[in-house]
Amino acid sequence: MNSLERLAEVLQTQRTLGATLAGIAEAATVSVPGCDAASIAIAISGRPSTAAITARVALELDMVQYDTDDGPCLRSFRSMSTVRVDLVEQGDEFPHFAVAARRKGIRGVLSLPARWGDEPVATLNLYSRAGPFDETAVTVGQVLAAQVAIAVSRSPEFVAARGVVEEAQRNADDDADVNLATGLLMVNESCTAEQADGLLRQAAAHDERTILEIAQRIIEQHRTSG
Repeated sequence: MNSLERLAEVLQTQRTLGATLAGIAEAATVSVPGCDAASIAIAISGRPSTAAITARVALELDMVQYDTDDGPCLRSFRSMSTVRVDLVEQGDEFPHFAVAARRKGIRGVLSLPARWGDEPVATLNLYSRAGPFDETAVTVGQVLAAQVAIAVSRSPEFVAARGVVEEAQRNADDDADVNLATGLLMVNESCTAEQADGLLRQAAAHDERTILEIAQRIIEQHRTSG
């Protein structure tokens, strides 16, 4: 059984997200040419946070990036693109990170985004003491990153967190509509914010609608009238 087949078995048998990510990280050290250590950072409140490692050096170099707010992991997460760094020839791109990596004997770094739809949910970060990663490493890494995305997106933790974020966004959008309708009423009726709020509530009670529905109706009437 090759390493990718073992990975498929891990994904099928492991029940927790942490165990699944640990299995994928371990698979990376076996299947990606030149990979000596790996980490997986998942998105928490819009920022990556390390959730799985295969060696202490991976965690230490992830932490350097979080502390300086710069590095291949963060760039991969923010740009949703693969970032490959040759620390032998190119050390100036991430100067603070490069110094820390060289001190620990790391000569190559590969960070790959794990995307679900149009958003990054994690990054797979690979570290090499042998030298820079090649195209084969990128290809295998992309397969593993896709598995990370699947594992994260299927986890109850991710689903729950996504639901909270989406509800917060809906609430923010609803509040914005009510505030806009209140402002329109203040202008059109020459009234105060308190009076406009009272008008919204009266209209909602009269029409047996929610305040949000009345607000959206006012906004639509304003747009229609020009």
